[in-house]
Amino acid sequence: MEGFSALSSANTVLEAVRFAADANIPALSQLVAQRFDALNFETTLQILLTYLPEGLEPSSYTDFLKQLAQESLANQNVNAYDDAIGTSHTTSFQDLPEDEARRRVKRLRLATLRDQQAYYDQNADPLTLFLLRQAHRIDVESGSLEAVAQLLEPFIDHSEVLRTWMISYLLPLLRLDYEYYPHSGPSHSLGEFEKLDGGLAVQSLLSKGAQRKDPGDTQDVGRDLKALVGPWMYGDSARKRRKLGVRSRRKSSLSTAQKEAHLAKPEEAKADWSPVNEWLLDLSLRDFQRSVDAFKEWNGPGDVDYGEWGSDIHPMGGDEELESATRSYAQTGLAAVYATGAGSLETIIGSHAMLIEVANLANVDVPPDLKRTGDPIASGISRDFLNRLSPAQLLYNALLRPGNTLTTPTQSSVNLFNIVLSSCYKLFHFGNGKTCKEVAHLLLFAHEEEQRVELRKTLYTLKGDKTNKEVWPSIRKQFLWMRNWELPHGTEDEPRGIFSRIPKFELEVELLRAMLEGEAYVAAVNIYCGHSDLPLPVSTVGSTVASALLATYDAASNCRRDIGGVRKASEMLGAFRNHFPDIESLTEINALLTATDTVSHYSLTLERGVPFQPVNIRASKDPVSLIGRILSQNEHSYTHLDPLLELGRQLVLAGLVQQTDNVSSHPSATQLDLQITAARQRITKMAIESALENDDFDTAYSYATTRLPSPPQQYAAATDSADSTLPQDDISWRAAFEAGRFPIESSTSLRAIEQRLELLSQALLLAPSPALSDVLAAWQQCEKEMNAKIAREAAEEEHWDRKGDGQIPGSFGTGPSSASKKPRDPSRHALVEEAPIGLFDVARGAANALSRSAFPLRGTQKGEATSAKAAQRPLSTTSLGSSDEGEMGAQGRVRKRDMVSNMVTGGLASGIGWVIGAPTVIQQD
Repeated sequence: MEGFSALSSANTVLEAVRFAADANIPALSQLVAQRFDALNFETTLQILLTYLPEGLEPSSYTDFLKQLAQESLANQNVNAYDDAIGTSHTTSFQDLPEDEARRRVKRLRLATLRDQQAYYDQNADPLTLFLLRQAHRIDVESGSLEAVAQLLEPFIDHSEVLRTWMISYLLPLLRLDYEYYPHSGPSHSLGEFEKLDGGLAVQSLLSKGAQRKDPGDTQDVGRDLKALVGPWMYGDSARKRRKLGVRSRRKSSLSTAQKEAHLAKPEEAKADWSPVNEWLLDLSLRDFQRSVDAFKEWNGPGDVDYGEWGSDIHPMGGDEELESATRSYAQTGLAAVYATGAGSLETIIGSHAMLIEVANLANVDVPPDLKRTGDPIASGISRDFLNRLSPAQLLYNALLRPGNTLTTPTQSSVNLFNIVLSSCYKLFHFGNGKTCKEVAHLLLFAHEEEQRVELRKTLYTLKGDKTNKEVWPSIRKQFLWMRNWELPHGTEDEPRGIFSRIPKFELEVELLRAMLEGEAYVAAVNIYCGHSDLPLPVSTVGSTVASALLATYDAASNCRRDIGGVRKASEMLGAFRNHFPDIESLTEINALLTATDTVSHYSLTLERGVPFQPVNIRASKDPVSLIGRILSQNEHSYTHLDPLLELGRQLVLAGLVQQTDNVSSHPSATQLDLQITAARQRITKMAIESALENDDFDTAYSYATTRLPSPPQQYAAATDSADSTLPQDDISWRAAFEAGRFPIESSTSLRAIEQRLELLSQALLLAPSPALSDVLAAWQQCEKEMNAKIAREAAEEEHWDRKGDGQIPGSFGTGPSSASKKPRDPSRHALVEEAPIGLFDVARGAANALSRSAFPLRGTQKGEATSAKAAQRPLSTTSLGSSDEGEMGAQGRVRKRDMVSNMVTGGLASGIGWVIGAPTVIQQD
C-alpha cells in the first residue's frame, strides 16, 4: 500500500498498464482504489480497452467493471492486494524517473472510448462506450458473439443505449448464427451488421429461412420475423435519430432553431417497417406458401420476441405508431395476394387464409368460406369505392402505396378481394386457373370482348369433361353469380362480376352451347325446354341446337350413325326434336344424318389415301354427284338402285341440293317434290351409265324403261302445269339416248337392237329440239344395223333352205321339188314383216301426224276417214310395197315395229307441233 501511494501519477499509469497487459485484474483493482487521483474512471477504461490481452474471458473483469462503475473499490482490503502482487511490495516503475515516466505515458496512445464511425450514440456514459467498443474488439479478435454476450449481459440495465444496441444487433445475430441456423456458418460481424440498413438488414436476417430447401418447413420466416427482425427494428428509431443528428450537424447553413425543429419532427423518429413489407411482397412472388405461413406465424409489428433482455419492453413507441405499422402490414397482405403469379388451388386456399389474417389485423368482418353458396357478399362494397379504383392500382410498384384504395385494409377492400378469390376458386374448378390479379382486372377493368374470351375459354374446358353432366345446373348458377355477384334481380346496381359486361342473353346462349357440346342433353332440356319460365326464347334455343348439331356433325370423322360425332349429333337431335317439331332446320338435319348413315354402307374416297368424312357432304356444291362416285367406287352397286334413290331423296330433304335463283331457301312441298324427282332422274341416269360401263345393257334398258318418266307423263306435266318456273327435264332423254346408242356386238340378237330403237324413240320424244338431229342420227345408225342384221339372217335362212331342199330323200334333182313349192310357214314371214322402215318413212308419218294436229279444222271428215284407214293399216307398209300390203291384210296382225314407228312419228309430230305452238291432240279433244 505504501508503494502505490509513493508512486507518481505517471508511474501509477504505467503500473496500471502493466497490470492490464498481464491481466492482473486484482492488482489493477487495488491500484485504482489507492490511486484514484491518477487513475480516474475514464482513464482506467481506456487502459483496459487498450491493453487487455486477446482471448481474456470477460468474466474475469466484469466484476471489476461493476465495482469501478459503482465506485466501491475503496472498500477493497489490503490482503487481496498482497495476494495479487505476491510478497514483494515493490513496483516495477517506482524507481523510474518522473521525466521518463511522463515520456512513456505520452507514448502510450490509449484508445478513445468514443468511435465516430460507430452506429450507436456517442454521447453515452464512458462505461457504455467502453463496453460497446470492447464488444466490437472481441468480435474482431475472436469472432465469438457468446463472449460478447458474456461481457455485456451483466450491464444490460446500465443504460438504455447499451440495452437498445444489445437487442437490436447482438440478439438477432446470436439467434441467427447460434440458435436457429448454427450449421450455416456466421453471417456478419457486429461491425458489418451495424452498417446494414433497411432492406439489406432484413434480407440478411430472413434469407436463411426463406432459402430452406425443405418444402414442408415453411414456418421459419414467421419465427424469424418475430425473433430477428422485430428486435432489430427496436433500434430503428435510435438509428434514425442518429442519422438525423449527423445530417443536421452537416447542414451548417441551417440555423440552430431550424436544426431543433428538424430533429423535433415526430414522424422522422418512427420505426420504418417498409423494408419488411417490401421483402414480404417480394417473397410472395418467389414462394407464396412461405409468405402465407409468415402471415400466419407473425401478427405484425406488435408481435416481437425480445427474449429475457426485453421482457419489459413495450412493442412500439405508442399506440398510434403501432396501429399505423399494423395497417401497413395488413396492406402488405392484400398486396401479396394480388401480386402472386400462381393460380393453383394451394395459392387460392393460402390467399384466403391470408385474407382472414388481414381482416383480423384491420379489425373488419372476417370473410366467409370459399365454398359458401348463401346470401350475397357484395352488399358491403359501395359504388363510391368501386368508382375510385383504377387499373394503375394493380401495378406492382403501386400495391404498397398508402393511398391505394385496392390494397388499403378496409371492409370494402376485404369484401372485394373475397369476391375476387371466390371467382378464382370457381374458375379453377372449371379448369381455367387464374391469378387474383388477372381476375381483379377482368372484374373491374376488362372490356366486353376480354370477358367473352375468358367465358368461352372456361366453357371450353368444361365441355371437354364428360363426367359432369349432372352438375350443369349448378355450374350455370355459378356462372350467373360470377356475372352479378348474387345481386337480387331488379336491383338498381348494375352487375359487377367478371362476366358483367356480357349480356345475360348471350351468357345463357353460351351456357346452352357448352351443355350441348358437353353432351349434357338432359340438363339442357330441363333448363331451356318444357316449362313456362324459360331463360331463352324457343326460337333461340332451336337455332342454337341446330348450330350445335351442325358443328358436331362437321367434326365427325366417321359416317356411321352409331359411333363418333354422328352418333353424338343423333343423340342431341333425339333429345330436342320433340320439343321443336316445327323447326325446319332440325328436320333437315335429321335427313342429313339419315343420308350420312346410308353413305357409311359404301366405300367412298374423294382423294387418294384420304378417308371420306361427313363434312364432305355438306361442303360439296353438288352432293348428288357423290352418288356417282359411289357407283364408280363400289362394284355392282348400280344393281341396287332403291337405296341410292332414297339417299338422293334424303339429300334433297336435308336442303343440300342447290336451289335456283327463284326458289326460296325453304321450298314449298311442290318445289320439294320437283327437286326430289330431278334427283331421282339424275341418280337413275348415273345408274344407267354405270351399268353401261359394266356392259350390263339389260339393266340399263330396264332402268330406262321403268325408272325414267314416260313421254305421256312428261307432256302431261308440261301441258297441265301453268308454272313457268318448272325446270326442264334434261336428264331423262340423255339417259335414254346414252343407252340407245350403246354399241352392241354383231352377234347380238335382233331383240337387243329393237330395245335400242325403243330407247332412241323414247329419247326422241323427250329430247329438246336442238338435240333431235343427234338422236335421229343415232336412230339411222341403229336402223342400218337392224337392216344388216335382218339381211344377214335372211341370207342365212335362204342358204339353209336351199341346202335342205337338195338333200330330201327320193329327189333326183331334175326339177323343183314339192318341198320347194310348199307354202312358207307364217313364222317365216317374220323377216319380211320385220323389214326396216326408212328414215323418210318416219319423217312422212311425222308430217301426216303434224298436219292432223297443226290444222284440225281443215277437212275434218277427210281427216277422220284417213285416220280410220291409217288405223287399219300399219304405217310401215308404205315402205314394203303392194305385195306386202296384201299379205299383211291376209294375216290380220300389226307388227311390233309398226307400233314403235307410230309411237315415234306421232310423238315427233306432237313435239314439233309443240315447238311451233300448234294445239295438241289432248287440247283438241
